[in-house]
Amino acid sequence: MKTLRLKLIACDVFARLAYYAAAKSAHIVDLELLPMLAHNEPAKLRQDLQKAINNACEVSNMPYDKIILAYGLCGNSVIGLTCPIPMIIPRMHDCCAMFMGSQKKFLQAFGHRLSTPWRSCGYVERCVGLDSTNYKLHVDYLKMVEEYGEENAEYIWETMNPPAVVNEAVYIEIPSFEFNDTQKLYIDEKAKEDCEVQTVIGDSAWFMRLVNGPWDEAEFLKVSPNRGIVPLYDMEEVFKEDRL
Repeated sequence: MKTLRLKLIACDVFARLAYYAAAKSAHIVDLELLPMLAHNEPAKLRQDLQKAINNACEVSNMPYDKIILAYGLCGNSVIGLTCPIPMIIPRMHDCCAMFMGSQKKFLQAFGHRLSTPWRSCGYVERCVGLDSTNYKLHVDYLKMVEEYGEENAEYIWETMNPPAVVNEAVYIEIPSFEFNDTQKLYIDEKAKEDCEVQTVIGDSAWFMRLVNGPWDEAEFLKVSPNRGIVPLYDMEEVFKEDRL
């Protein structure tokens, strides 16, 4: 396998996985982390991602072979991103699927409860103040924004989804990455809300494939130079490349 020089741009919720993957990779990996709380403003996050991509591609003494994005659809924040060199992005809506290890495992664990609150070690460490069930990151809400505009989408969503009492939550335990008390902290936090936490076993394998390759089309979108990312809003392809 040819050794590549890669720029990995990742949400800091993946910090532990990203440092490990970069250290173990056969490729030369430069890592840049962006704060998870940026998801509160998807439009600004899109600008920050594009800026990080542009900055990476302006490095003249060490040109990169590929840009690797450790992001999913993430509130439409990746839509419209473009790059002058090949770019790889995992086919996922948000980081929950990545923490589970594959889209298949994600759907098995969450397909019947997509709105269930959840946390992982990285999420507990990095995301104080961000709700993991923020409806503005939900695929159905994003479709409404695309079709009706943000103001109308918000009204429709709130009408169709009145507040509900949540008494179940999920902690995604990732073997070999549970080095502190994040699981206990989350269980104790939800207990104050009379909410029971179920633990499911996640997997770092998808993230390792993201950094190491090979990048199978079923799991990763390969964005050609100077093409853009456009949404599909399904549970398989998620997005595609297209002319902008």
